[in-house]
Amino acid sequence: MLNFSDITLDVFLKDYWQKKPLLIKNAFPDFVSPISAEELAGLSLEEEVESRIVIQHGEQDYELKRGPFEETVYSELPEQNWTLLIQGMDRLIPEVGELLEQFDFIPQWRLDDIMISYAATGGNVGPHFDHYDVFLLQAQGQRNWKLTSQDCELSNYIEGVDLRLMQRFVVEDDYVCEAGDLLYVPPKWGHHGVGLTDDCMTWSIGYRTYKGLELWDSFGDYLAENNAFQTLYQDPNWQGSAPGEITEGSWQQAKVLLESVLQDEAALKQWFGRFATQLDQSASQQLPEPLTEEEQSDIETLIDVLHEAEGIVRDPVCRFAYLQTEDGVTFYINSAIWQDFGATPEFLRLLANQRRILQDELVPHLNQEGNQKLLSDLWQLQFFEILEA
Repeated sequence: MLNFSDITLDVFLKDYWQKKPLLIKNAFPDFVSPISAEELAGLSLEEEVESRIVIQHGEQDYELKRGPFEETVYSELPEQNWTLLIQGMDRLIPEVGELLEQFDFIPQWRLDDIMISYAATGGNVGPHFDHYDVFLLQAQGQRNWKLTSQDCELSNYIEGVDLRLMQRFVVEDDYVCEAGDLLYVPPKWGHHGVGLTDDCMTWSIGYRTYKGLELWDSFGDYLAENNAFQTLYQDPNWQGSAPGEITEGSWQQAKVLLESVLQDEAALKQWFGRFATQLDQSASQQLPEPLTEEEQSDIETLIDVLHEAEGIVRDPVCRFAYLQTEDGVTFYINSAIWQDFGATPEFLRLLANQRRILQDELVPHLNQEGNQKLLSDLWQLQFFEILEA
């Protein structure tokens, strides 16, 4: 369990989340990484895995290599000052994904992924800032973290380097993290982590960030897809206008029209549920293969199996969420409003809230016909795995 030590979860959410950093010493007592450095290196050789190696040659001289790599790359690395980074580890290794249950105090749809970095002594990716929230869990070894709130602007970058590194970095906080320590860094806080030991492994639990333009474009795409917002622009009173003038009344009419669609709460809710659960390109390519016609089973057989199973666990790539409305629950999966087959609202909420549903929670819902049909649909798509008892 995540131990917040001297503060409560409520204090963290109120005073720290997206506001200021927090170091939580011994947040995960006796933490042991389920993956080794050798296994990380092995993953970096695979085509479908997103991997990078960063080597520091001088104070502001960094080299970025992108995988997949050949095995020989590791024999060519210097003894110190290099880092291996692997993205999407929660999708690749189930034991890594299990850690995310400890962070369910932030909605799951806000999560991006878990990146794992392994660094030799001196290994780092340079001083930088991100536009998203991140928890940095020290999995093994030691890392020195320096933080700053100053000069976190796009103009403050070193030119001619493959990485976006900060030119000016005024240290405000300086920490040494050991295994089990957790450092929270909010958006636009500069951070610079340097490995202090040859077994330095850090897990980065990163969250999504949304630019206003991204939201605007996505909502426009949603309206176009649904052939919505067909209201016509209406002219203002043209009395006294010049032939070439764009009058205040004309652009104000456009503003009124645009504002009107933003008052359509039903459309906004449906769109945002789809937006919040959309997969990035990498994740989309990692979706499981649906069952073939020969592999599919009837609903009765599936439900019998589930009655005897330990439970079910959601595929780590899939994004489930729900939106509570006056009419009930709208269920979303991977940017789609999902047909719920008449499943109960309680069951929809359970599916969206928990990645892992054990037998005692699952069985009470298995006798309802709509729940059965939904489970059959999700099983055929392999959106969950059955845990054998």
